[in-house]
Amino acid sequence: MEFTDMIKQHMKKNIVYTTEDERLADVVFKMSNAEADIAIVKSKNDIVGVITETDIYYALVKEVLPESVKEEKKLRTFDDMKVIDFMQGPPVKKVMASCDPLGWHPCVDTFEDDTIENAIRIMQRSGLHHLLVLDKKNNLVGTLSSHEIINSISRRKTKPMKK
Repeated sequence: MEFTDMIKQHMKKNIVYTTEDERLADVVFKMSNAEADIAIVKSKNDIVGVITETDIYYALVKEVLPESVKEEKKLRTFDDMKVIDFMQGPPVKKVMASCDPLGWHPCVDTFEDDTIENAIRIMQRSGLHHLLVLDKKNNLVGTLSSHEIINSISRRKTKPMKK
């Protein structure tokens, strides 16, 4: 992989979609089957946020695993959780990163014909590890994560060093 490669050469094209009302267990199942680390949350035809495997991990730690053996809090399971219960942002949204048009919780995007170098810059500046990838008509065509970039780098053929 070269940093001048186009994003479309390294992005994931199998997009997992969910809704705010879907059970978290079902989202985990769909993401696992698709080998995806992100799901796009839609309401009607609008993208309202994303949920990542990191968000799911924090939901697991916070809601499923006990903080203390003495704690009498009723533990939840993935079966009784819905995506909206864990969306980050306003009121009940605890886990999902909201795509807020005001920029409070942005879903950052880039274009499939952009370079990996620019994707890295966007991730570094935004502090995010996932980008939504759009085509020239602003249609969502994939996702790119820092994991895909690292995997692409690790798969590249390197020339042996000369002695």
